Amino acid sequence: METQKFGQIGLGTIGIYYAKNLLKAGHDLTVFDIDADRIKALEEIGASGATSAQELAKNSDVLFISLPNPDVAKAALLGENGVLAHARPGTLIVDSSTIDPNTVREFHQMAEGAGVDYVEAPVSGGEPMGAGIDGARAGNLTFMCGGTQKAFDRAKPIIEQCGKHVLYLGEAGNGAILKLISNLASGIYNLVAAEALTLASAAGFSPETVNQVFERSDGKSYTFTDYVMPRLRRLDFDEGFAVDLQYKDHRLVEDLARELKVPLPINSLAMQLYQFMRADGFGKKDYAYATKYFADRAHTDVLAKMEE
Repeated sequence: METQKFGQIGLGTIGIYYAKNLLKAGHDLTVFDIDADRIKALEEIGASGATSAQELAKNSDVLFISLPNPDVAKAALLGENGVLAHARPGTLIVDSSTIDPNTVREFHQMAEGAGVDYVEAPVSGGEPMGAGIDGARAGNLTFMCGGTQKAFDRAKPIIEQCGKHVLYLGEAGNGAILKLISNLASGIYNLVAAEALTLASAAGFSPETVNQVFERSDGKSYTFTDYVMPRLRRLDFDEGFAVDLQYKDHRLVEDLARELKVPLPINSLAMQLYQFMRADGFGKKDYAYATKYFADRAHTDVLAKMEE
């Protein structure tokens, strides 16, 4: 493993920590991102920079991919200039992008035709206080993997350098399905937390008081106690899991539900509520910003009550 050349495409909010963890593990790592400043930041701590995804594909034995949506992932992997057209037979691709299962299956089929091992590996927070970017930084994420058993067995020890829980879920597409279902639940929990904290604030209670009650009652959720509350305490809404990405995941869930003929009325409402936030210019904020967004519209200052 030490002699293999590693590559990574996508150095966003989560992907940059995969790169840092791979460097920490001692790998020879080359990176590419459309943002040259992100490449430069990794070069400063030991990575090499590539000029294109194709260049990286040609020269990597193991290639991590972390991209924000299906369209960007397709642009990177497919076509005559895509990764799969230039990766050498025997290359291992670990794709942690959150995309739809049909796109994953297409990537898997194309990879098989090119003699490439493709493992989907979308992620979620796996430990207390380890959701989203915090889990990526700590290396304790949960990876939900799909693909052949052979490819997974090859990828697992590598993925474990970036996460703590590596689950094999069977054929390609299964990881994407369960990741989307997980984000369906967490996105709704986040909005429930926003409503609860807004109502409590209007009634005169601080978020900390609500948290004390919820930790010992049926209102408890991992999203509330381990994600929303820490960000409220830090007043930290600018780096994390963006509202734009949460909206995208609810939209992908809607597509999956339509395909399976499953009604999801709560998901549809959640999608519209995140769309309101995007329309008002908050798409780049962490999705925990929903609490302040809701409270502002109820004319109650939920953040001012943090110290009460």
